[in-house]
Amino acid sequence: MLGTTPSVAVGALTPPDGLVPHTPTSTETDQLALRLQGAVGEAYVVEGTLGAGGFAVVYLVRDVNLKRKLAVKVLSPDLITSKTVLERFRREAETVAQLSHPHIVPLHFIGQKDDLLYLAMECIEGGSLADRIERDEKLPVDEAVRILREVASALAYAHKRGVIHRDIKPQNVLMEAETGRSLVTDFGIARTETGSSLTASGMLVGTPAYLSPEQITGHPTDHRADIYALGVMAYEMLTGQPPFSGPTPTAVLMKRLASAPMPIVKLRPEVPGPVRDVVEACLAQDPAERFQNAGDIVRALGGQTPVSAPHATAEIRVRKRRERRKLLIGIGVVGGGLLAAAAAAVVVFTSRGPASPPLPPVDSGMAIIPAGAYTIGADRGPDFARPAHLVTLDSFGIDRSEVTVGAYAGYVATGRAPASWSTVTDSALPVTGVLYSEAANYCAWKHEGGRIPSEVEWEAAARGRDARLYPWGNEWDPGRVNTAAGRRGGVAPVGGYGGGRTPEGVGDLIGNVWEWTSSPAAAYPGGAAPALAPGLYIIRGGAYNSYDNIATTVFRGLATPAAGRGDLAATGFRCVMPVRRPSPD
Repeated sequence: MLGTTPSVAVGALTPPDGLVPHTPTSTETDQLALRLQGAVGEAYVVEGTLGAGGFAVVYLVRDVNLKRKLAVKVLSPDLITSKTVLERFRREAETVAQLSHPHIVPLHFIGQKDDLLYLAMECIEGGSLADRIERDEKLPVDEAVRILREVASALAYAHKRGVIHRDIKPQNVLMEAETGRSLVTDFGIARTETGSSLTASGMLVGTPAYLSPEQITGHPTDHRADIYALGVMAYEMLTGQPPFSGPTPTAVLMKRLASAPMPIVKLRPEVPGPVRDVVEACLAQDPAERFQNAGDIVRALGGQTPVSAPHATAEIRVRKRRERRKLLIGIGVVGGGLLAAAAAAVVVFTSRGPASPPLPPVDSGMAIIPAGAYTIGADRGPDFARPAHLVTLDSFGIDRSEVTVGAYAGYVATGRAPASWSTVTDSALPVTGVLYSEAANYCAWKHEGGRIPSEVEWEAAARGRDARLYPWGNEWDPGRVNTAAGRRGGVAPVGGYGGGRTPEGVGDLIGNVWEWTSSPAAAYPGGAAPALAPGLYIIRGGAYNSYDNIATTVFRGLATPAAGRGDLAATGFRCVMPVRRPSPD
């Protein structure tokens, strides 16, 4: 059996999303080492195992000619048949190869022999930052600041070259034993500005404890997600605990969306104010409120970075000094003589301030359905959908997609409703299993005048003024929807079938999941209805397991508000709101 070398840091060895990890046995790692030895030849000697995980095994390899030690990461052979895994492994090599920075672990070469794929990196003797935090809990402030500055410098360099790490955490920061230098490793799920991601659309990418709010809610992300994760890591170094904790990963995600972390000053008062300000700015929920450039973090902590282009520094202390200077000027004016008048002027100025910009007609993420007459129902097809008739509606706003797990998680975090899921795996999926009353309460909470759409509003949004049979037109196209014919076999992330949108940009109206409406089940005027149990409501659109003749804009499904969550596993919802009218001058 090969020996192990626990004092050498290797970083995280986690498998890609969607793959079940298999940690190899010692016999398997020994066999893999023999194969690696055969692949690298006599110029290298495989000396031991550094680490093993569900994605790869890392070996200590000695370069005979150059007298140096290498850490060689070998992709588990049983995963090489996965195109996603193979692409991730190659992407890591390509990404790291273009990055040359004193705080990024360098790549020396990549090789392949048959189904054995490996890459050789510099061997960093020491442990990871996670090991250090586990051992010492709180790090000395000056050391924590140095590590924060070094990792920020590495990220600034990577971001400038269009590389976003997406999995910054203590396990992926290695600590060189001799110098104390920190180095960032494991770019296996990194994304480039010009390249595609290695995960499916809407997939929750990264380690849950370090995900930014926008990653949790499924919103577009950029390099500022790395800055948020860096803030989480800095918080841990300084306080010895993560900024958010809970009994389950889901509870931690909810708390992150609903509240700010405990102020560092309450946990460790001796941390200097400027350092606290930097960390707390990294942890801002809104990406626009964070540092916009990792190089600014370096400068804010008093260091220098040779890689960021000259630009205005988002240095918190400068901003605070400016705010204090404005306050002192105001006090000086008051002390100049007209105390009462000046005080009154200050009150008026601070209470009124500049005029607020007018609110948009509808909330973000909604489309406006114009007022007018709309055809509802049809003169052919199921009796319950007959006859075609006109209704007149006021204009209204409707969600462009079904409410997602990520969006609903923010509501759950307020304590107003329980989660309708057991684990969060993809924040971009439409939320299902939500009771009618919970959906109605969510819409009222989320939007001014928000509610579940009536079925005529839903159909008007789906068919438009031209009474389309499908949201996109009158010809069926199975590639535009997620139904049983497509054989996907499950719910897709919202927006995954962009070709199914209406001209107004409203998507996922048919297929994927059924949607609640606020309309009790009843016959149309002049129509007939089957024998209906009392208390049923109309649901619309069909789902991923519906036949194509059901996934239309006119088919009327039925559900009871008293249904259990299990019965609503393929039912979601979206919201509507009234259009805001401009206030008279």
